[in-house]
Amino acid sequence: MTNAQRLDHVEDELETVKQLLLSAASYAESANRGLAELTLKQDRTQSQLDQIGEKVDQLSEKVDSFVTHTQRLFTRAGSEVEETKARTERLEALMLKLDRNFDEQKSQFQEFQLTTGAALERIDRVLDYLLRQQGGNPNPPS
Repeated sequence: MTNAQRLDHVEDELETVKQLLLSAASYAESANRGLAELTLKQDRTQSQLDQIGEKVDQLSEKVDSFVTHTQRLFTRAGSEVEETKARTERLEALMLKLDRNFDEQKSQFQEFQLTTGAALERIDRVLDYLLRQQGGNPNPPS
């Protein structure tokens, strides 16, 4: 092979290497653009994830607050139920006492009616007797 042929061969190989380098540079630029786009998308995604995280934190705080408030309400309602039960028991005891008092007073009243009725009958007979004694009424008492 002559020097001219070798030089042509080297030039051909250099041209091939040049084309390969240009292709590699083009590929690297394309890869860099893709990497830049991916980085930008990753940054946007991270920003959105951060916002979602903040919203989740806010929601979690609201849920915690709701649970705490609900527990307070249930505790208060439980206390009110217990207080109402105690008042109901006292009211039932008072009602029983009033019922006993009523029954006792009713019994006393019935006894009073009987004794008063008997006393009135005796008074009525005495009056009839006295009236007969004074007026000479011949009708005997009934």
